[in-house]
Amino acid sequence: MCNKVFKDENEAYQFDFSVAQWATDQLHNIFHKNKVSILSDADFLAETNDEIIVLEYKNANIQKAIQHGNCFNPCDPKYTTKIAYKYYDSWIYLKAISKSKPCYYVYIIEHPQDDSSMRKWLRNTITTLLPFQLQKDLVQLQKDLGVTEIIRDFDVLNITEWNQHPRYGIFPITPL
Repeated sequence: MCNKVFKDENEAYQFDFSVAQWATDQLHNIFHKNKVSILSDADFLAETNDEIIVLEYKNANIQKAIQHGNCFNPCDPKYTTKIAYKYYDSWIYLKAISKSKPCYYVYIIEHPQDDSSMRKWLRNTITTLLPFQLQKDLVQLQKDLGVTEIIRDFDVLNITEWNQHPRYGIFPITPL
């Protein structure tokens, strides 16, 4: 059985997907190995009986990020667009490996200026960049041709909200 407990890139937190049917943190490596580094990748993918969770994680509150001045501006339009691209490109991978369950995209952010207002603004801004409207426009095509849903939901959470969430909390995030 493959390991479904992963560490973030700074090795500050552990993401436990043990109860998932399938999970990976290797999308970045897969894209680069296969010379498709033009694609952006989400940090983690996990499959349950009913859904796929696409998870992007960014933490500027850890000591390593603070010491090295790696504090990004999460509200920068280039950055919010990049977060949307990560979903699209990860979705392409999921389709390539025949994963067709409903996809929930979650962006976990920890930032010195992070609060519920910022997370709400990020959710609303990034949502406009995700394929919700396209999906709505394709409803008839979905019915006629059996086109699968592109995205079910998107949310922006912090670690505490993730751990307390009824859907995502089964995959706890803990400090190392």
